[in-house]
Formats: sequence, C-alpha cells, structure tokens
Amino acid sequence: MDARRQTARDVRAQSDRIVRAALDRQRERWPGLFDSFSASQMENTVKDTGYHVSFLAAALWTNEQIIFDDYVRWVRVLFENLRIPVEWLVGSLADIRDVLPELVSPQVARDAAAVIDAALLRMNDPGDEMPTHIQPEAPLSELAMRYLSAVLGGDRADALQAVLSAAESGVPIVDLYRHVLEPAQLELGRLWHMNAITVAQEHYATAVTQMVMAQLYRFMFTGRHSGGVLVAACVGDELHELGMRMVADHFEMAGWDTHFVGANTPVGAIVDLAAQRGADIVALSATMTYHVPEVAETIDALRADERTSAMPVLVGGYLFNLVPDLYLQVGADGYAPDARQAIETAKRLVKA
Repeated sequence: MDARRQTARDVRAQSDRIVRAALDRQRERWPGLFDSFSASQMENTVKDTGYHVSFLAAALWTNEQIIFDDYVRWVRVLFENLRIPVEWLVGSLADIRDVLPELVSPQVARDAAAVIDAALLRMNDPGDEMPTHIQPEAPLSELAMRYLSAVLGGDRADALQAVLSAAESGVPIVDLYRHVLEPAQLELGRLWHMNAITVAQEHYATAVTQMVMAQLYRFMFTGRHSGGVLVAACVGDELHELGMRMVADHFEMAGWDTHFVGANTPVGAIVDLAAQRGADIVALSATMTYHVPEVAETIDALRADERTSAMPVLVGGYLFNLVPDLYLQVGADGYAPDARQAIETAKRLVKA
C-alpha cells in the first residue's frame, strides 16, 4: 500500500509539469489547433488535462482501475454531448502517458501507463444508462417536476413557493428533501452531463436549492436534540458541498445536534471542532474522486489527536459508491450511500 500511495504522490507532485508537457505534445499532435481556441477554451483545456492527471493519481492511490475507467467513460459521454471530438480525449490521455517517463521514475511511469492504456481499451464499453432521476411514479413527483421547471426557467420565487406551500400544508421536510430537492439536484447534474442545460443554469439552480433549504430550516431547527452530536465536513477544496449539507440536515431532522463546516476547512480546524463539540460521529464527504487522499489524511489527523482518536468516522460521496470497500482503505469506520443509511450506520457505530 505504501508503494502504491507513493506512486500516486509522485504523479500528484509532478502534476503541473505533466500537464505542461502533455499540452506541448498536443501542440505537436494537432499543429495550429490551439491557435484557434479562445482564452476560455484554452483555460478549459489546461483544466481538463489537469483533471486527467488528478483522476489518474486517484486510481493509482487506491489501486482501483474502475476509478479511471469510470472517469474516462464519463468524459467521453460529455465530449460526445458537447460535440467535441473524442479523439481529443484519446490524444490527451496518450500524451500524458508518453511524457511520464520524462518526469517520474520508470516504475511510476509504467504503473500509470498501464492504468491509462486499460481505460482507453474500455472507454467505449457500454456504461450504465442515465435515466431521469424524477420518475412519474415516485412520491411527490409532480412537485419535483414543478420545482425543477421553475429553477430551470429562472423563477426562484415559484420554486420557493412550491416547496414552502407543501411544508406549510404538512408535508414532512424529510420527504421534501428526499423526493423533491435531492432528485432535482441529481437531475440537474444529469442534464448538464447531457449538454441539455448550461453550467450557468446548473449553478443558478443549485443556488436556488441552497436558498430553499435555508427557508426550510425554521421547520427543522427546533433546538431539541435526542440523538448524538455530528460534525460534518467536505474534505480538501471540495466545492460540491450541497450533498453533504443535505445529509447533515437529515441528521438534524433525526434529532442529532449537527455542526456542518462545509468545504475548504483546514484539517486541523475539523479536528478541533470535533473535539470541542464532543462529536459522536465525524462525517466526511468527497464527491470528486481525486480527493480520496485528503479523506485519508483527515482521518489520520483525527486518529492522531488523543481528543478525537476514538471518534467513529463515517464517509460518503460518489467515489465510495463506486468502490464500496474504499472506506476501509482510508481508515474510516463506515460508509453510507445516502442520508437514510448514513443515519442508521451512525447509530450502529455509536452503539458499537
């Protein structure tokens, strides 16, 4: 495990140099192509190449080929929907593979090349279909569709009124989260991936959901707590914090005293807060797969501090759904794929 993680660290440490060298190879591969790019297109090209390297490092760190395979197939579908030539993705990955021997040790280069080559062979394998997350037969589906239509149409007032009216009429807040807000957010992600909406629409809709959740807090934050104490955070520079915020709110509705610190919180601050609040459970989330090392580092810091060393740690996020036993690799005590199971797992860990 140490050798594997060192391989990943070597790739991460050389990430900027790998990106620059790979882009130089791309300029040779497609002479004049970058000259036709706008400043924003060039910025996205640099960013995307960096993502390739980051996900490669995550696959090496975990020794899980599926992580890179899943990422490459996801990008392929995105490129197809954006009408970007898939050969650009293939060429970019090949150029990363080809520059590695110049920048890392021969063994690291071989390990990384094996991951890239395997993903390229599988990139056209049929993946899971992406059906809508709002099914007509699902509870509150009409409300979910009204809400989604309102946020996509830029009508935040109607979106807010639809949810608040339901809450005031007695619909449980937990049902509004589970059957309206959560599926709507998942559907937004699917629509963006399919190029059916713009990133601006997705960001606007997410901001509206955050506003709606804030308005619902008066129904759920009663100050009465019959459960334990939860400290929840998103690791590293993770910006996809809405999912973890929803999980923390589910804990609050279940009677827990919750302390959600969001994203970009230093590891030391997470440890200090867990100690100060006497957390019964520390919950950590990582949506972006390349943040898995930061999850492990945060758990290591919790274990190393005598104030928090015995606190159970629960993890969640897309990468843990992709590799269900990954929680063991990062040193966590449990994993849950959704909020409902997170609460059940937390109760079990507290009693253990």
